[in-house]
Amino acid sequence: MTNLIQKVLQLCERQSFVRPVLSNKDSTLLVDYYKFGFAGELLKNNIHQEWLLSMVMNTDENIFPYHSNEAKSGNIIKDLSEPFDYVKKLSSSQLPFGIAETRLNNRDVDSISSQEEARYFQPSKHTTLWACIFARPGSAIQRFYQWQRQRKMWWRKFSAFPGRFSLTDIHNGQDGQLVEIKADFPWGSETVETIQYIGSKPFENIETTEKELFEVRDGRKKVIPHVIESTVTLESTVLTYLCDAYDEPLFLGVPRNVMRFHRKLAPYKASFSASASSASTGEELSQLSLYLTKQLRIAGVSTLLLPDVAKKSLEAQFARNDELGIPYTIVLNDATLKNGIIGLRSRDTTLKEQVHVTDLKSYMEQLLKNY
Repeated sequence: MTNLIQKVLQLCERQSFVRPVLSNKDSTLLVDYYKFGFAGELLKNNIHQEWLLSMVMNTDENIFPYHSNEAKSGNIIKDLSEPFDYVKKLSSSQLPFGIAETRLNNRDVDSISSQEEARYFQPSKHTTLWACIFARPGSAIQRFYQWQRQRKMWWRKFSAFPGRFSLTDIHNGQDGQLVEIKADFPWGSETVETIQYIGSKPFENIETTEKELFEVRDGRKKVIPHVIESTVTLESTVLTYLCDAYDEPLFLGVPRNVMRFHRKLAPYKASFSASASSASTGEELSQLSLYLTKQLRIAGVSTLLLPDVAKKSLEAQFARNDELGIPYTIVLNDATLKNGIIGLRSRDTTLKEQVHVTDLKSYMEQLLKNY
């Protein structure tokens, strides 16, 4: 197994991100599913939320979220006839519109790669994030190209090393035109998303009455929509961003594990570290950190406060926060109790800037507001 995967999985075990549950098939170890810890659950939810924002909220079309517990047949007519009918009525039969679906799936073990590292990106039990656009026939190809660029930008936006994500050439197959988004790693590249232009093929060779259900309007004309779809596996996306974020910069000549998550994906946005000259001062700083934590959480800033604030060295606290990928550490000391000044340490630069406690909430909101 590549050293990077080993290191990432060891850190994930140590900091409760995620652990692969393995199964054995024909003397080959496969990932049956991933068991998420507290940090991994938050990371997974943040990724899912950003996917929904991209696919549902920040799109040119009206794309509607949908969830089904039924097994997916792979036939778009059978799988989407019910939600399509509802969305069609809601959209007054006018193109374009779309559907975004979250679904639990099982992967055919025969389709899993034989490469050891790739298997970790292909768990048997996984969550599929699938979206499709029902587009106007005349503009569908243009939308297909546009969607490719948008999705590549989405992956790069959250990456510590954006250049690792790229688009493949278009592959022409029986089901239409296919493009993959790849992520480059030391052992090779992994497919993280597929985007496919299917056109009107799903609606060919079906009965007239069934085809009428999928007839929509392009202006005043009745047409059969052209389909563009995107498929992402949530668990492999989590692993992709874990591997992408992993870094080993030197601190005082010694390598330290740092997870450079984008602040929108980071499980926690802020945490606390404190140094105190006495036990009584340490208790006061702990109470102040509790008060500030409540203020930040009320403002929607995911904040981690642990009981060992002011009980461990600052460096030990920084090291743990860096492993958890926390972008900002709020540093308190004896002087904070006198002048109200705290240090706001950046994970990525390790530099601290001075902020007054009364400005902390608004300043953190501003830092996290934009991408």
